Amino acid sequence: MRPTEQKVTLQVLWQSEDSIRVTPFKEGSVVESTIKTSRTCHFHSGMVAERARDVLALLARANAGEDDLLDELTEAGRAIWVDLLPDFLKEKFAEAQGRNLVLHLDRQLLGIPWELLHDGDDFLGRRFRMGRLVTVDDEHSRGLQRAMSSPLSVLIVADTCGDLASAHREAAEVEEIVESWPSVGPVTILSGDVSVRTFRDELSRHDVLHYAGHADFDGRTGEAALRFSDGAFSVRLLSQLAGRVDMPGLVFLNACGSAEDARRLVTRHDPMGRSGGLASAFLLAGVRHVVATLWEVRDEVARLFAVPFYRALGGGAPIGSAMQSGSEGVLGRFGSGRLLWADHLLYGDPTWAVDAGSNLTFDDFDVLDGLEQKHRAELLSDDGPTRLRAAAMLLRLGDRSAAVAMRRDIALLETWLLPAATRQEGRQARFVIHALAAAAGLSPSDRPEEMPDIGAVRQLLDRLPGA
Repeated sequence: MRPTEQKVTLQVLWQSEDSIRVTPFKEGSVVESTIKTSRTCHFHSGMVAERARDVLALLARANAGEDDLLDELTEAGRAIWVDLLPDFLKEKFAEAQGRNLVLHLDRQLLGIPWELLHDGDDFLGRRFRMGRLVTVDDEHSRGLQRAMSSPLSVLIVADTCGDLASAHREAAEVEEIVESWPSVGPVTILSGDVSVRTFRDELSRHDVLHYAGHADFDGRTGEAALRFSDGAFSVRLLSQLAGRVDMPGLVFLNACGSAEDARRLVTRHDPMGRSGGLASAFLLAGVRHVVATLWEVRDEVARLFAVPFYRALGGGAPIGSAMQSGSEGVLGRFGSGRLLWADHLLYGDPTWAVDAGSNLTFDDFDVLDGLEQKHRAELLSDDGPTRLRAAAMLLRLGDRSAAVAMRRDIALLETWLLPAATRQEGRQARFVIHALAAAAGLSPSDRPEEMPDIGAVRQLLDRLPGA
């Protein structure tokens, strides 16, 4: 099991137009049992909103091609740091040893560009691997969270209206990278003329969603939406699906202004972003991790961020580290003065990583029980690949008796190891063999050309009692 990374955890709640309630938690511990202090602090919402608008104006100028803006961003981020955070909290940040920062925020406070607050030495988003979590009351917490486990199913949606040719290149590169993940299963691509209904139907079938397209914001209604060929997939529709649809565990919205809460700071009607944006709406609907864009993202920037992000994530890096890899990819191409490295932000726990059972934590026993029942039922399926994947999943969950069921489909596994096997069959073979080897106490190579032959697989089975 991957060791738990230390993280700094902070809850900030909206009290009124002129106060916030701040609760820092003991570093490296579980939030629920480690409250140290909780203080109500003075907060000038109008002043902070003005400062945030300054930040967004700088990002807009950078997006338009302007350079040498780093000093101005530093000054703006420093001003928010001074105006927003109480002294005791600044001291907590100065003493922090962990590299991960989790912010539990009221929806009213999501519009603040927390990642770009500057402490005098660096931006928070550079000093820490940051992730935002949305704090809501019980009546709004209705989403069903997916327990992500191998093999992960990936949905890539690109150029839904047929007017973003660059999105096709992004989709192709993302597909090539995720296809190489040992933990990945089927990869589905939707592009061109994609309807809202098609997207809605596919959404619940996948663990990971990558969206490369348009995001719109209706200034009249305050509602954000993803754009499709026949209409919009809006925050309102997404909220209606909460609790009814099993949402992906990871959603990457490489779309113009997908965070949307920040954009609302530009208006004076809703200066602290009280209406939820797409990113927070996905999170509230049950998505565990959302990568979104703070401002309009240029086509090349979207691709330059996504490629190293997925490469790092597939290599086992925590998602917070993958975010930094994405930013470094943009930084290497455009430099720090263009500010384009600051476009993306993370909703979710920055310490999460893609590996077997990586979302099944100690407080998810009900999910584990449900998964075991599900995979046991799949062992009776008429479909051979389903039976093999189910047996592999049960092995990963610690049930070594599943090797008996795996032996019944050994002939199918043999075809997956042949040179003529498809790429998807090869991925499925690697997944099954990795599960089998782990149960036998071994660790095979991830390289496809070094996969064992069927004789070696039979020897692995023989190592397990009862198989």
